[in-house]
Amino acid sequence: MRRRLRVLVLAVTTLVATAFVVPLGILVVRQADLRARTAAERQAQDVAATLVGVLVAASGEPSLEEVSAALGPLPDGVGVILPGDGSIGAMTGGEAVVATATTEGRAVSAYVNGGWELAFPVVIRSGVAAVWVRVPDEELRSGVLPAIGLLVALGAVLVGVAQLLADRLGRSMTVPMTELAAAARRLGAGDLDTRVDVVGPPEVEAVSESFNWLAARLEVLLAAERESVADVSHRLRTPLTSLRLQAERIADPAERESILGQVSRLDAGINEVIADARRPSEAPATADLAAIVSGRARFWRVLADEQGRAMTVEVPSVRVPVLLAEKELGAMVDALIGNVFTHTPAGAGFSMMVEEDGPGLIVSDSGAGWDSDIDPFERGSSGRGSSGLGLDIVRRTAERLGGNAYAMDAPQGGASIVVRFGPSAAGDWVGG
Repeated sequence: MRRRLRVLVLAVTTLVATAFVVPLGILVVRQADLRARTAAERQAQDVAATLVGVLVAASGEPSLEEVSAALGPLPDGVGVILPGDGSIGAMTGGEAVVATATTEGRAVSAYVNGGWELAFPVVIRSGVAAVWVRVPDEELRSGVLPAIGLLVALGAVLVGVAQLLADRLGRSMTVPMTELAAAARRLGAGDLDTRVDVVGPPEVEAVSESFNWLAARLEVLLAAERESVADVSHRLRTPLTSLRLQAERIADPAERESILGQVSRLDAGINEVIADARRPSEAPATADLAAIVSGRARFWRVLADEQGRAMTVEVPSVRVPVLLAEKELGAMVDALIGNVFTHTPAGAGFSMMVEEDGPGLIVSDSGAGWDSDIDPFERGSSGRGSSGLGLDIVRRTAERLGGNAYAMDAPQGGASIVVRFGPSAAGDWVGG
């Protein structure tokens, strides 16, 4: 925007400067020409007046020498032609204008090769004499180049000043918009305290005020949502306590301990949900996708070996940062692996591949493939007795990061889940 404004101002000011400089330059050329010709005409009149004075003072027809002595030395480009082909002064050319002036009895001027000529007739006793003046091109254009150079310099200064003003005007619009874009990215990354200064043109100030209002509104809504989640989780404690009391009445010690253990894990999970919901919102942490996938693969390999599943893991040797906390990213990977164990028979192998560019994660199995009538990412579409929330959470988390998740057929004939985590977080990596 700033560059376009400068280009626009450059084009407009150049046109304006040209519209002034060109006519003024033509006027300067004409004025210089007129000044030189006027001076030449005045000089011709002075010589003609002197010639008339000499003829009047003489008692008879003066000779050529007497007239030349009376006129004195003539400047270059000035000559006197007397009747009978007598001439005074160094003349180069002028025959045409002199002949016309002496024949028609009027002043004659013409532009010739190399300058301008003037013939001024003077009537004497023996006929018609003529005063001839020649102005070279150098005098006709005297002072033109410096004047035009000054005009061009003034035009350049005008264009330069306009560019500076356009740049300052552009900065007043683009700098607040750039800061607003950066603030929007910080807000999208989870920094709810982000605000922008309300500066710039009225339109930009209105956008900045709206952004600050939106950020404050999001902070209020997220706080209300966290409290709502905490309240819902807290209400689960009552039936959980009742379940614990009933489990303690089970006669079989092994079964009682197993159920109480599950209740304890559920209680710990609820406590963690409440703590996370009430924790102040912070910018998301950055986790290494390659390390998380490798770690979760080691955890699940024990169960895969028990069920006779071949498991292949491909991860790059470099960090693949993702804008998620390690716990949340690990839960996503567990949901994808658990989906394989839930929906494929024992013995069906699977693979996990981490892609550095993207970044992305592909989980493929050698099962029966997808049912065309079921959307695996839709809640409640599992059909295996589960809630169907796992893949839906995976997709929503990926979309929150600017990516997506989708299902496709695996190369070995089974099913694949592809997760794209949006823009790379390499620039935000703070790990050791």
